[in-house]
Amino acid sequence: MRWLVSLIGNLLALTAAFGLLARYVPPQVFWPPAIVALLLPGLLVLTALYALLALFWRRWLSALLPLAVILFAVPVLDQLFAWPGEEEAAPGGPTVTLVTGNQRLFRSYDAHDVDPDRVSRVFQDYGADVVLLQEVRPPKNRLSFIPSIQTAEQLRERHQKEGTLIATYGADLEPVTASFSEPNEYNGYIVTDVQTEIGTLRVINAHLESNQISGMADNMQEDGSYRNRLETFGRMLTGYGRTSRLRAQQAEQIRTAVETSPHPVVLGGDFNDVPSSYTYNQILSPRLRDAWVSRGRGLGATFTGPLPGLRIDYFMVDTSLRVEHIERLSPNWSDHRPLRMVIGKRAETTGE
Repeated sequence: MRWLVSLIGNLLALTAAFGLLARYVPPQVFWPPAIVALLLPGLLVLTALYALLALFWRRWLSALLPLAVILFAVPVLDQLFAWPGEEEAAPGGPTVTLVTGNQRLFRSYDAHDVDPDRVSRVFQDYGADVVLLQEVRPPKNRLSFIPSIQTAEQLRERHQKEGTLIATYGADLEPVTASFSEPNEYNGYIVTDVQTEIGTLRVINAHLESNQISGMADNMQEDGSYRNRLETFGRMLTGYGRTSRLRAQQAEQIRTAVETSPHPVVLGGDFNDVPSSYTYNQILSPRLRDAWVSRGRGLGATFTGPLPGLRIDYFMVDTSLRVEHIERLSPNWSDHRPLRMVIGKRAETTGE
């Protein structure tokens, strides 16, 4: 029996090691590790449990591989399992509250439009100074929900490229640029300068290339035949390879936008990728830090769809800024949980 457990344990360790390659290997070169990276938190937990069991059994050779994998995973552990340490005392100065969330076109799970009054109440309750939204409707849609959002006085201005589905709201906005994937301009990012209580912030609102896994998973559930499931699963794999390559390209563009910004940067949105991905690690330049890693706790999963437990929505914050608080909010009508974050200036940048 122990040999079987050892075999399974080492196979799990090898699979986890394969997934860990995703953060280092560009998907343009080799994309399969990106698939395994989706399961990496669970794989690492199982690998650690097997390593402890092998040590308990005093099977030292069997413990070598899982222990090596855990050691190799150390740089990514705080990104996968956030547990913030003690930070310096808050300076007590002004703060800015931001919210980001994928709205799924303001359609509820039964595919009906959400009540505009409900949308209005939710955005007023957010109490946010700046809101970064993905998968919203274009202004010319018969029901765009723009008036509902702007009932919150501090969200009276909007930056949204015509015909696209990404919008940033605030009280004093200056559009900078926008970049979207062709031909449908469904995914991409917009850059906005926002005047706030802590000065001008360059806000980047991103919705990186979608995997479309939710729609395929729903199709598998509707047609449960073995052949259909196998074909759909194959399309999911090849599609994920294609979209991971596109996200890597978008990540490089965003990194350039971050590094050339004359103002402190706040990057938020739906990255459609996990913290162990190449995309995430390309975006996380020396100038940015992951707000959830700084002040969140645990996995911080934001996706509630067919593959729950994934953290694919983020706030990344300039190192000149302090993350005072971050939390996940109720998903409301979407299959994504919004994030609400409070930031301020670091003590060394306030002149105190």
